[in-house]
Amino acid sequence: DGYRIIARKEGDEITLFSRSGLDWTVRFPAIAKALQSLPAKSALLDGEVAFVLPSGITDFKSLQEHIDTPHPAIRYFIFDLLALGGKDLRKKPLKERRALLAKLTSARGVSNWLVYADYVEGSGLEFFAQACAAGLEGIVSKRADAPYRSGRGKDWLKIKCLRGEEFVIGGYSRSGVKGKPFSSLLLGTFESGKLIYSGKVGTGFDGADFDTLASKFRPLERRSSPFEEVPAPERKDAVWLEPKLVAEVAYTEWTRDGRLRHPSFKGLREDKQAREVHRERRDDEEAPMATTRTAPAKKAGDPTFGGITLTNPDRVLYPDIGLTKLDLARYYEAVAPFMLPYAVNRPISLVRCPEGYAKECFFQRHAMKGMSKAIKEIPIAGGESKKKYLYIEDESGLFGLVQIGVLEIHDWGVSLDHMNEPDRLVFDLDPDEGLDLAILKAAAVEVRDFLADLGFTSFLKSTGGKGLHVVAPLTPKQCWDEVKPFAKAIADALVSARPDRYTANPLKKTREGKIFVDYLRNQRGGSAIVNYSTRAKAGAPVACPLRWDELKGLKAAAPYTARTLPARLKTTKRDPWEGFFSTRQSITTKARKAVGQG
Repeated sequence: DGYRIIARKEGDEITLFSRSGLDWTVRFPAIAKALQSLPAKSALLDGEVAFVLPSGITDFKSLQEHIDTPHPAIRYFIFDLLALGGKDLRKKPLKERRALLAKLTSARGVSNWLVYADYVEGSGLEFFAQACAAGLEGIVSKRADAPYRSGRGKDWLKIKCLRGEEFVIGGYSRSGVKGKPFSSLLLGTFESGKLIYSGKVGTGFDGADFDTLASKFRPLERRSSPFEEVPAPERKDAVWLEPKLVAEVAYTEWTRDGRLRHPSFKGLREDKQAREVHRERRDDEEAPMATTRTAPAKKAGDPTFGGITLTNPDRVLYPDIGLTKLDLARYYEAVAPFMLPYAVNRPISLVRCPEGYAKECFFQRHAMKGMSKAIKEIPIAGGESKKKYLYIEDESGLFGLVQIGVLEIHDWGVSLDHMNEPDRLVFDLDPDEGLDLAILKAAAVEVRDFLADLGFTSFLKSTGGKGLHVVAPLTPKQCWDEVKPFAKAIADALVSARPDRYTANPLKKTREGKIFVDYLRNQRGGSAIVNYSTRAKAGAPVACPLRWDELKGLKAAAPYTARTLPARLKTTKRDPWEGFFSTRQSITTKARKAVGQG
């Protein structure tokens, strides 16, 4: 997840070349200096410069932010040695070149800015699964006996956990939000000399991206479209650009009509010419891996979790990342101790996707045939239906939900012991599509502080979607008829204070450029995503409780997935919502008066 760099050492002279042959020595000064520590008069190396986060994961956007600087998190991951001491090694088998490289980089005195990119021999499926679970971009598989060949070929196969490619920016859509330079970028690739439209991307940008891109767009504006053809609806409000800028974009898949599904902007690529950008074909560089299951030889019957037998464990529920039903059960096995206190003995509503999130999904509140007995039922007087409602009481119930293809678990704001007295206030901050994350983060702080002024301690949750929840626990003694109007009064007060930022109107046309403060979850039958539940969305994002001090460094509204959250829990020293269940607070007369209630 960085920049491919060829490094040449000739005596004390170091040169770094981008993949397009540009001299990038000044762009990575610390790497150039570090290469002087190699115990060789001359060497030619192949590798990737990347920015390493404290978690050990690399991050392309951080690399962009710190390019041209000697930032201590930048590393050169070296994976091949093409020449050493004046001897051309390119015809040698890869395994021999790697052995020489390992010896060279492990010598005493070699800078720790240089990292030997180690490898695993065999066990491809297992290694791929581990890479994806760690939140990495993917793996590269290479023929151990192959010589070094420049250009594309099948000796190296890049296998990605999430798909991502480079696209040419041929224009942008104007934004109706004051101060926001664009709402989305219009993308394409060059095929036979023509720029073919691939779709648009409207997510993944932060404030710095908007500023950087806007400044680069101005001198490139043109009157006519550079694309061969663009659908009429997407030509509306478009500003056309000379096709010179290249963006890296993550996405889940291509649609049948050649459009990107669920694209997200990752950053600009400065190391590739726009004319060199072509659509990647899966039989060319990217090899599909649709499942992360272990070898069939190790399988002995259908697996069991919490007494629940998992049928069709190899069914792929998240095809974009190859996450199976078995993987989902293992995820809930890992998070169950943290999740169950928030999920058991509460009425729940479900989103079921038996064939995976990309196929038919449906909402469910009542029992159906085939459900495990671990999924319990309870009648609720005065409900919208005379049918019994659902709840679980232990981890067996949780795995029973996995067995029937549940990808989202939402709970009502009450426990079974207090069916008419809510035990929380939830404010769902739902931003307009493409709204800057910094604005959403600032809004969460505003809502927290507003609630604090009313006497409430509140907690923060990433919903696994594009929004955040601010949740205040309540002592369950006031009924829905008291809680809902109070929640609405708070939402209205926020809108009155910041009409430019908030709306409490659920109609979509009122939300443009704003955050919808959804207070309707605080009504009878209203529900909110349960902590640690997966979402039926690309990438298997999860709802995750956060500490307030984590908000400032949040890079995305949905920072964790079913692949990456278990690792967070292993290193978490305390519950992000520590004190939630012991907090005792109620809606006071003073608080009501403060928001105009009586």
